[in-house]
Amino acid sequence: MYLERARTLRGLYAVLDVLGILIAFVLAYFGREWHDHLPLLHSIPSTPWAPLAEERAVYAVLLIVSMGSWIWGLRGRRRYMRVHRGSWWRIFGHHTRGLGWAVLATSAVVFLLKFETVSRLYFGYYFAIGFVALMAKDLFLSRVLRRLMASQTVRRHALVIGSGQPASWFTQVLSADDDGLGRPTVGVLIPDDETAQEVGGQPVLGRFSELDRVLVERPVDEVFIVGSARQLAELAPTAQTLIERGRIVSFVATLQAGPHGVSGRVTEFAGIPMVSYGPMPRDPVSAGAKRVLDAVVAGVALVVLSPLFLVVAVLLKVLDPGPALFHQDRLARGGQLFKIHKFRTMRVNAEALLRADEALYQRYVANDFKLPEQEDPRVSRLGRFLRKSSLDELPQLWNVWVGEMSLVGPRPIVPAEIDHYRPYADLFLSVRPGVTGYWQVSGRSNVRYPERAFLDLDYIAHHRLTDDLSILFKTLPAVLLRKGAH
Repeated sequence: MYLERARTLRGLYAVLDVLGILIAFVLAYFGREWHDHLPLLHSIPSTPWAPLAEERAVYAVLLIVSMGSWIWGLRGRRRYMRVHRGSWWRIFGHHTRGLGWAVLATSAVVFLLKFETVSRLYFGYYFAIGFVALMAKDLFLSRVLRRLMASQTVRRHALVIGSGQPASWFTQVLSADDDGLGRPTVGVLIPDDETAQEVGGQPVLGRFSELDRVLVERPVDEVFIVGSARQLAELAPTAQTLIERGRIVSFVATLQAGPHGVSGRVTEFAGIPMVSYGPMPRDPVSAGAKRVLDAVVAGVALVVLSPLFLVVAVLLKVLDPGPALFHQDRLARGGQLFKIHKFRTMRVNAEALLRADEALYQRYVANDFKLPEQEDPRVSRLGRFLRKSSLDELPQLWNVWVGEMSLVGPRPIVPAEIDHYRPYADLFLSVRPGVTGYWQVSGRSNVRYPERAFLDLDYIAHHRLTDDLSILFKTLPAVLLRKGAH
């Protein structure tokens, strides 16, 4: 199956990276030992170096710290799954990030533990050799793996059986081939009572009843059956037939039939695999840690950013007289209302301006209660800057501090928007809304319903504290690049 091949690839890359770092650490010893005799490099100033036996423990600690942080940095964003598909510049970026984490972590340990006898030149050799070795390994493997994936001996062909948005989404995931594992999608089979030319960009090869013909005419190694529990039950005989014919069959279950669905997560009980739906089970430790993180970060940010709050408030008073803050009812956990706080970006008579133009107001409602920036008469000039820079969101830190919101969570919505989340409204309202989340780091206003709703629901069903930290780190570049902000 593709999952096993992906694990093999990740394991291979992990082992080779560890070996490369270990070899670099050993070669750095010889580089430092022979530094005064190396061409060109001997001109770099150095002090006499005579490593003592008692220093070995120090270097061992720094090796463990640097290796752990290096590998952690390299594994970011599923690097082991995709690096062989990238250009040399992309590979260079991956390894620069990994090297940066290693240098930062090692420097921090040296500083905190006061390892004064550590040779900076030694670690200069170590990091330089390691960076070159890992880069060379990936450049070499990228060529080898690309040739392997292009050959018919390792290329696998997938057939998707299903319909609607879930089948379209899953087909796009397969055909995108993000991990480069050589799995082109053959096509899609749809129910006998449906008509379509393509699903998710892949051709419709026929209907369920035409499965035998497709298996004869097309090479099929693995079949993915996508649908609701009812659809999967109805297709059980088909799955049995496929298994008897030597095909691998995987079930991709969605919560309901129709054009949309909510994906489950693989869990287990007493070693028995299961697919579970709904919000992640409440873990008191993780929930407590999340709340502590919210309170600490929001409290510190409110204090540190208080001068900026004052500057923005004064500018609003001078350039666009009126209240500095904007308050609006939003839905909190459990469906309760709370007042969200933002810096005011609209003119004082904003609603009157909007409703004065009936056609514009209808377009506003039809566009998920938003208007293109250039068409919105309510937004002031300073307000546009605040929105583009996301400075208008800063007062929400107070909502986080008092526990009405979280730093990371689904987007806080006005009551009228809850219809976009039905029939999963209760699921959506089971967690605190967040200042940032999947929606904010995935394009913000460029992401429309229903995709916006499913991003939020996916977060609720699968999130962990580590996911929150990842989203927080991704929020800053999203804000700086102003992706989808208006």
